[in-house]
Amino acid sequence: MSSKPKTITVRLPPWVSEEEARRAIEEVVAKLWGRTSIEEIRVKLGVKRERLLEDIEVGEYNIKELRRHERERLS
Repeated sequence: MSSKPKTITVRLPPWVSEEEARRAIEEVVAKLWGRTSIEEIRVKLGVKRERLLEDIEVGEYNIKELRRHERERLS
């Protein structure tokens, strides 16, 4: 199974807004396959977008270790 998201094209009648359709499709996907977008969780919890911006310090050692593990996993 591919982990990349797929793109589909849907024709909407003029009276359906693009945003409404997007929300409905995301809801169906979440119900059928148990996935919820970060955006949906953020909205449900009432977390404003500005509060999500936070500096996280990551040491160079951690990055090199993660890269090494990933190279090993892929080889």
